[in-house]
Amino acid sequence: MQFRKFTKFSKLILSLCAILFAGGIISLCIVEDDATQSRLAFQTFEVALMIFLIFVPDILHRIMRVKIPALMEIIFVAFNFCCLILGDVADFYGRIPWWDSMEHGMSGVLLGILGYVIINTFNSVEGNKFRYSPIFVSMWVISFAMAVGALWEILEFITDGLFGLNSQQFMASSGTFDASVPLQGHEALRDTMEDLMLDFAGSLIISVIGYFDLKKQRKGIADLTLDTDDEINSEQGENVTQKAD
Repeated sequence: MQFRKFTKFSKLILSLCAILFAGGIISLCIVEDDATQSRLAFQTFEVALMIFLIFVPDILHRIMRVKIPALMEIIFVAFNFCCLILGDVADFYGRIPWWDSMEHGMSGVLLGILGYVIINTFNSVEGNKFRYSPIFVSMWVISFAMAVGALWEILEFITDGLFGLNSQQFMASSGTFDASVPLQGHEALRDTMEDLMLDFAGSLIISVIGYFDLKKQRKGIADLTLDTDDEINSEQGENVTQKAD
């Protein structure tokens, strides 16, 4: 099976993750303490998830026949590396108090941009020429970002239960792997709700910018789309024809 060409940045991250994954497997075979094994198992799982995410642009290319721009691939890989590897494996969430908030604020912005890319790419497919109103597109962008944010919180809830972690910060300690006294009532919900509000704030900023781009019919965030293989081949064919003429 031949994969599309990765960016140099993606290759670097893939190599690093492969080393971390191998180290995690070896450590799991050596360590006997149950608590340490649980922590290592979760970290190794996240490294494996990061490796999978690096291949997502290639998977999308094969399934949807769309070309992921190099810059978008780099941003996607870098963001997930900061969340999974730096945030959990390196425990930046426990070491740097504002790391989680920064990640969720940025995720709202990036998911908002991705929302515009998805709806524009769908709308550019032949036969799908709908004229969506600016307010509908902006609401879709926010809804998409919030849906993904909610799925992420569900994943955190599940992993906390399976591995005995503190991803949702429902314990008094701040780190993902720090076991402590569980918080009670409103405080136990604070981290989850703050994360969702940050996702909303980030996507709202992008949706407002996109709304005015659409209203004024100017190029910008709301105009982003992905090129399909057919479009790329067609443009290449036209360029060859023009050169021949």
